[in-house]
Amino acid sequence: MIFILKNTKFIVLLFLGPIFQLLTAQKVSIDQLMTLKAVGIGTQKVIPYPGMIYLPMPFSSAEFKDISQLDDIPSPDRIHTVVLVYTRFREVDTFNQPRLNYYRFINLKKVYPVVFEDTSIQWKIFEQLQATEKEDAVKCFHGFIILLKNEPPKILMEKELSMMKTVIESYHDSLIWVPEKITWKVKRLKEETGLFIPVNKNKSQQGIRYTGSFLGMREKEYKTRRDSTVLKRTGGYYAKKGYFDTSIFKNVHEYNFLITRCWSNRMAVVTDVTGSMVPYSTQIMLWLKNRPEVLRDGRFVFFNDGDAKPDILKKIGSTGGIHFAASSSYDSVYLTMDRAMRAGTGGDIPENNIEAVLETLKQWPDTDTVLMIADNDASVKDISLLKKVNKPVSVMLCGATEKINKDYIEITKVTGGRLFVLSTELAEMKKWQTGTEVKLRGKKFEYKNGELVRKRT
Repeated sequence: MIFILKNTKFIVLLFLGPIFQLLTAQKVSIDQLMTLKAVGIGTQKVIPYPGMIYLPMPFSSAEFKDISQLDDIPSPDRIHTVVLVYTRFREVDTFNQPRLNYYRFINLKKVYPVVFEDTSIQWKIFEQLQATEKEDAVKCFHGFIILLKNEPPKILMEKELSMMKTVIESYHDSLIWVPEKITWKVKRLKEETGLFIPVNKNKSQQGIRYTGSFLGMREKEYKTRRDSTVLKRTGGYYAKKGYFDTSIFKNVHEYNFLITRCWSNRMAVVTDVTGSMVPYSTQIMLWLKNRPEVLRDGRFVFFNDGDAKPDILKKIGSTGGIHFAASSSYDSVYLTMDRAMRAGTGGDIPENNIEAVLETLKQWPDTDTVLMIADNDASVKDISLLKKVNKPVSVMLCGATEKINKDYIEITKVTGGRLFVLSTELAEMKKWQTGTEVKLRGKKFEYKNGELVRKRT
C-alpha cells in the first residue's frame, strides 16, 4: 500500500511537472525582452498626457530618478505597453548598450514586478537617433514609459451595455393592417361640345354659342374632360412592426430609416462602436431584429479605433480594433458588437473609419457597397487612405445638428456613395458647388468649405 502511494505521488508529480513549467513560463523573462529589436526614432518628447507614466533614468545609468508616477497606475490590468527608451549616442565605442538595457529591465522588475507577470502587456524598445553629442544626449529622456489602455471605467461600460440590452430585450413584433392606397393616373381628354364659337370676340367672351358653323367661319368649341385610371395599388395587407422602449433615446431616426429601405444582399455594414455611439449601435441591433433578412449574407464589422491601444501607438492604416461578424445569426452579431465595445472605446476623438472599410473589402472582396454608420462629431483620422477604397461607401451619419462633418461628405463624394443624415438621403454630391443648398428635416443647409452648415435666417 505504501509502495502504491509513493508511486501514485510520483506519477502525479510527473503529470503536474510539465503543467507547472508551462504556467511559470507564461511570465515575461528579461532574456526574452533582450531579443526585441529596437525601433529608431528622433527624440522622445516628455509630454504630460493622460495614460502615460514616465519612469526616468539618467543617461548611461540603470538607476531610477523618480518612480512616483507608479502610484498613478490604477491597476496592472490597465497597462497596455511598456517602452524602454535610450539614445544611440555613446561616449566610447566599447560602451555596451545591451548590458545597460539588461540592468534597466532588472531594476524595473525590482520596483514594479507585476508587469513581468502579464503576457498580454506589449513591450517595445525605442532608440533615439537625433542626439549626436553628449550634451544633447544627456537632455534626452531615458528610462521607461508605461502606456495605459484607452478604456472607460468598467462601471460606465457595464451601465451602457445594460441599457442597450434592456432596450433590445423590450423589442416585440406586432402585425398591423396597412390600408390600401390607390395612386390615380389622370388623363385630360379634349371633346367637342357640338357648338361653335362666334367670330366676334366680345360675343365669344359673353359665352354666346351657335349650333351652326356659318359657312365654316366659326370654330368648333372643345372642352377638356379628366379621366382617371388606377396607376398603382399598395397596402391592403398585414405588415410586421417592431415596438421597443424608446424612453432612453431622444429619437430613433436611424432605426426608422434603416427598416424602411431595401438594402443590397452583398452590402457590408461597418459600424463605429466607440463611446458616443451606444444609442445608434442599439438601433442597429433593433434593425436586425425587425429585418432578419438583412442578416442573410452576414457581413457586419464593428470598429473601436484600436482595442484600447494608447493614442501614441496608433498608426494610420494599422490602428486595429476591427471585429468581424461573418454570420447570419443575430446572437453571433450581437456578441461581436459586445466584444468590440468592451475591447475599447476610442481614446482620441478621430477614428479609423477608412482602415475598417479597407479591411472589410479585404475580408469580403465581392461586397458591392459599404454602409458606414458613423459619429458626426468624430473626424476620420485616416482620410488619406480614401483613395484606396474601390467600392461605393454610403454613410449613415449620427448625432448631426448644425454641421455635417466634411470627412463623411468627402467619403461619399469620392466613392460615389450616398449620405443618410437627419432622415434625408443625399446623392450625386459630386455635382455640389459652393453655395449649394439642401434641406435636412425641414432646415436649410449650405455647402461651403467642404461641409454642410445650417443656414440662419
